[in-house]
Amino acid sequence: MNARVEVAFSIEVDDPMLADVTDIVTRIAGFLRDHALTDPGFLGEFELAAAEALNNAVEHGNAAGRRRFVKAHVRLRPGVAELRVSDPSDYAGWKSPPELPADPLAEGGRGGFLMTQLTDEVVHERTGEGHTVILRKKFPAAGSGYEPGQAEGVLAEMTDELVSSYEMISSLLGLAEWLATAPDTDTFTAGALERLCAVTGADFAYARFEDGGQLKVLGAWGRPLQDPEASVAADGRGVEAAVFRGEGERTLTLGMVLPPDDPLAGLMDQGFVSPILFKDERRGVLVMGRTRTAEFFDAGQLKVARMLSEYLGIVVMMAELQRRRLAEERDLHDLEIAAGIQLSLMPRDFSAIERLDFHGVCRPARRAGGDYFEVLTLPDGAVICAVADVMGKGLPAALLATMLRTGLRGLVAAGETDPGTILARINSLMREDLTHLGMFITMACVWISPERDKIRHASAGHPEPRLADLDGRCRTLDTAAGGLPIGILADGSYASGESSFAKGERLLVYTDGLVEAAGPDGTLFGPERLDECLHATNRLGCRESLERMLAAIDTFSGHSEPSDDRTAVLVSRTG
Repeated sequence: MNARVEVAFSIEVDDPMLADVTDIVTRIAGFLRDHALTDPGFLGEFELAAAEALNNAVEHGNAAGRRRFVKAHVRLRPGVAELRVSDPSDYAGWKSPPELPADPLAEGGRGGFLMTQLTDEVVHERTGEGHTVILRKKFPAAGSGYEPGQAEGVLAEMTDELVSSYEMISSLLGLAEWLATAPDTDTFTAGALERLCAVTGADFAYARFEDGGQLKVLGAWGRPLQDPEASVAADGRGVEAAVFRGEGERTLTLGMVLPPDDPLAGLMDQGFVSPILFKDERRGVLVMGRTRTAEFFDAGQLKVARMLSEYLGIVVMMAELQRRRLAEERDLHDLEIAAGIQLSLMPRDFSAIERLDFHGVCRPARRAGGDYFEVLTLPDGAVICAVADVMGKGLPAALLATMLRTGLRGLVAAGETDPGTILARINSLMREDLTHLGMFITMACVWISPERDKIRHASAGHPEPRLADLDGRCRTLDTAAGGLPIGILADGSYASGESSFAKGERLLVYTDGLVEAAGPDGTLFGPERLDECLHATNRLGCRESLERMLAAIDTFSGHSEPSDDRTAVLVSRTG
């Protein structure tokens, strides 16, 4: 066509039906070929885009209007073919680039996506009559050389390509529907392979998925010349292993001779092997073949096979995620049981302790944590209070905390009351297990006299308890008696310190989850704010004072999920 000449063609149909679309597209194609635009790729894409625009105009553009019409106007300008399709609707245009809908079964979105992919420019305009969509597509770089008498052959060729394109779209939608409704992976795979054979004319197809270094057949349809091997080595010889390793898809044409040790040898006359991927991660291979002499699969059929490979990759990943979810649900259930057991083993009723006001709280950062506290009343009325923090969180830490509880109770039942000796004995009991697991425990232990204003205390790498006097002034107990965490040294020794504990004073034993709670800006709550809470609640009972302290920590951290367990015991001498 002369680049300096513009020509145009128009057609208008009143009260249009979908059956009119084929006639309009045929007349548009004839107009293009009459002006030497016969490049198969250009024509096929322009015709398919035109068909989508006209379908939208008939189905949607004429859905509610009193006057029903469709107008098509083709204009050939220098280097560009332009199609205007008008209808009586009030379509407002796209607010963002069109894309395939999130739901592959949804009608809306596919036509717009195809038009943008098949042309160089798509524009929507509002006119006095309604809505017009404008499609512009640049001519091919080289001329097509129109020759009279070839129109019928070109039309037949393009019709075949259009049918193939629609067939691919239909296959895509069918697979999407099957993926949404299939009850399990095996059912989907079998049904999808059956559809693949129906669309492509393959006599058989099967899918192998990688499992433990083996490519195993987990879905098949049809009958090859002989049964395929149930599994082949992913790093072995043969076409399937090579495709899986990333050497690209393979075509096996009629007359091709495979080595005798190739698992595909003798299965087919000709075939196609495609990798099954999910986000570039190799999951397996898809094999389809023909066992009777016939033409090789055409480009459209191979595209359907590649498309199915992508779906199979998605299905494999979905199955894995489902297995993981079920496993996580089982683990979560077990963890919830462990958390319930762990919390139930900690003391909750302190009313039986005479001359002392007690309250203790443990709030695991996860459903089961590594913090632990214990309050044990001795036969003479004295009390052993212990607070511990097992390094780590979750079920392993919770199990070690339970072991610690058993050891502590056993020692106290045997008559041991000195805090330093208790820590040394627990270190001896648990060090081997802790070393093997690469874990340790920090712990503070306090003995409170039932009659005298005195306490004895020892620490194994744990935050030292804080003591608030009658005026709310706070101090830290003597740290000279501190030792290494439990599980560090085989012969760890822990000396007991002694302090006064007068009536009305309050003792706070806690884990570092309280002082290391972080605010939104990363600032730590710190021991100073802990002292402020003790001072502000100086006249309150231990329960209310401790609840207010933990609420202040929650507020300081913006009520975010705690990163560490928070455990504290507050005790006051009442008589």
